[in-house]
Amino acid sequence: MSDFSKKFINSQREKLLEKKEAIQDSFRAFTQESRNRDATEEKEDGDIAERFRQEKVSIGLRERDLRTLREIDLALRKMEEGIYGYCEESGEPIETKRLEKKPWARLSLVHAELLEKESNVFRKKAI
Repeated sequence: MSDFSKKFINSQREKLLEKKEAIQDSFRAFTQESRNRDATEEKEDGDIAERFRQEKVSIGLRERDLRTLREIDLALRKMEEGIYGYCEESGEPIETKRLEKKPWARLSLVHAELLEKESNVFRKKAI
């Protein structure tokens, strides 16, 4: 039995599908923009450097969007399996407000904060 109402789950499904569509639209626009950019060649070093910088930023954004897309697909699968909205660490329901803000959340706020602290400690040790 789910701790979440059907209405809540359906609302979350709609949010997930809308976000998924927005990301896919963004990918399509990026692809089209890339084709258009390839048709025009820059001749100045400054233009080439600026294009390189923009592409580097854009690739970073695409990678983030791709990770989000994977998280969305996982959340949609969990809905189908009836296990959506539960923390992968504790098994407890994720806070409703957290899911409303980030419908693809996999961890409760407590566990997400713990993971972030652990990753910060690891980064500091690596430096």
